[in-house]
Amino acid sequence: MLKDNKNITEDNKRILIIDDDEGIRETYQGIFAPEEESDILQKGATLFGAISSEKPKSREKRNYQLSVAENGTQGIELVKKNIINNRPIAVAFVDMKMPGINGAETSKLIWDIDPRIKIVIVTAYSEYTPDDIIATTGRDDIFYLRKPFNHEEILQFARALTNEWNLEHTQELLKIQLESANEALGNMNKTLEDMNKDLKGKVEKQASLIVQADKMASVGLLAAGVAHEINNPLSFINGNLLTLKRYLEKLDALNLKYAEIEMFLRYSGLENAPALLNELAVFKIENKIELIMTDIKDLTDESLDGTDRIKTIINDLKTFSRIDEAEYTSLDINKAIDTTINILWNELKYKTEIVKKYGTIPQIRCYPQKISQVLMNLILNAAQALNDQGSITITTKFVTKEDDDFIQIIIADTGCGIPKENLNRLFEPFFTTKPVGQGTGLGLSITYDIIKLHNGTIEVSSELGKGTEFVVTMPVGD
Repeated sequence: MLKDNKNITEDNKRILIIDDDEGIRETYQGIFAPEEESDILQKGATLFGAISSEKPKSREKRNYQLSVAENGTQGIELVKKNIINNRPIAVAFVDMKMPGINGAETSKLIWDIDPRIKIVIVTAYSEYTPDDIIATTGRDDIFYLRKPFNHEEILQFARALTNEWNLEHTQELLKIQLESANEALGNMNKTLEDMNKDLKGKVEKQASLIVQADKMASVGLLAAGVAHEINNPLSFINGNLLTLKRYLEKLDALNLKYAEIEMFLRYSGLENAPALLNELAVFKIENKIELIMTDIKDLTDESLDGTDRIKTIINDLKTFSRIDEAEYTSLDINKAIDTTINILWNELKYKTEIVKKYGTIPQIRCYPQKISQVLMNLILNAAQALNDQGSITITTKFVTKEDDDFIQIIIADTGCGIPKENLNRLFEPFFTTKPVGQGTGLGLSITYDIIKLHNGTIEVSSELGKGTEFVVTMPVGD
């Protein structure tokens, strides 16, 4: 039933809500239209398990177009209607347990009409397993969200999945353009070889942009999923540890009271006091009471420090998940580097020593997500250049050239180095020195294009067996 969608070029933020609970439907409307919110989120707070005073952290203009259905049948009709009007829905949030057809059956029928829709099954019932839903729908690319959840989780899924829908649609259009361009190239006369070379470069450029889009979409989906899965257990672990710490303070106070009683007995002159005191002393020594009290404090503090580290990782992942926020704004480069290192730490920790030499530098005006991609590419390349062990030194500094202000990011590794004959080709699309299957040759090409977009420069120097150094210079901006 899909119509030809070649002419659909606008950013698709159409979202379908299917839920039989009126309060939950109103809560969704409050989440996706914060400028109209009043007490809607308060009404839905108990339904979702959220804190009633919780407010959105930001009031960005979301521009989501919401369609709402009370049951699966209504939702399916809305999908058909949007297809007929050539305005397909990008994302559907479907309640699992509804009167009539349930969420899994509804999802299967929706996909029969439009297989491109991204579907999130929302359920609070443990009897429905992912395997049950996959068996019903016949597809394993469905997403799951368990109640209770908060508005930030809903928005992260909406951002990532509408962005993925638009990226896939763009890929379809680019694929058609690429096929057309390749056909034209195949039919060209040999006398047009110069023109052929120019067109080939444009095709490669388009392909590199597709790969970059795919990569960032994957990061966004990863962050949305990981943040949701980790946040819930982390919250109650952190809460339990804080409660344990308060209980320990009371036990510590009780222990002091016992010490006062022991002191009283010692000087009371009671006949059986020495025997009681000796029994207490033996019990404390045999059971290591003083060591246990001290150790519990240390264990609690260390565990709370661990939960804080996990929160930092979640926040860093959320930073990378907001791939649809292409705002030109201010960025603290030093913090951006720290965030990137945290994201890549699993790749770095076993063989890499990170040396940070951060200077006092101003924030720069840029596209933060694109600069994060540059940092990720350069740091990951440096790590991959190391053999068994080595170091990566990251330096930032402020420089002035011809009365203009710039910041420099210098990333130097102690890896294998790059042959001199390859240095001039490093930024060419699809050029790579890695073995077949281990590199696309697009990372440094994309990095070069992003730096050029920001009116900056990137330079490289290398020596075989000693390492490589990349120097990125970018204007501070207004």
